[in-house]
Amino acid sequence: MSNELNHFIVHCRDRRESAAFLADLMAAPTPLDWGRFTQVSTENGVGIDFADDLVPHDRINESHVAFLVTDAEFDAILGRLKRGGVPYWPNPGKTAEGEINHGYGGRGLYTLDPGGTVLAEFMTTPYDQS
Repeated sequence: MSNELNHFIVHCRDRRESAAFLADLMAAPTPLDWGRFTQVSTENGVGIDFADDLVPHDRINESHVAFLVTDAEFDAILGRLKRGGVPYWPNPGKTAEGEINHGYGGRGLYTLDPGGTVLAEFMTTPYDQS
């Protein structure tokens, strides 16, 4: 048996809005409603299930979802953020708005979904594991 991530749940304020935002940035298929969840499917088959009714909104914390992307995908995501006037930062502390990072020899950025509950990270090089 292999251990393989299948899906995870992100608590948010508006499941459809948050899912649509992330799917658009990633040029992923249109999110699908599945019961009380709206799911974004990643290219490697992991489902990101957005839920807006499982936790009271005043108890929702910022979630962090990180994606390893190609340089071309990063350029496309950055272009969509810029065209949409969506803020992005080079770090999870959200300082230096409008800049990207160059960690581990690649590029990376962080952005929040419209509800302010999902901090999406896009990076072209994985973290140094040594």
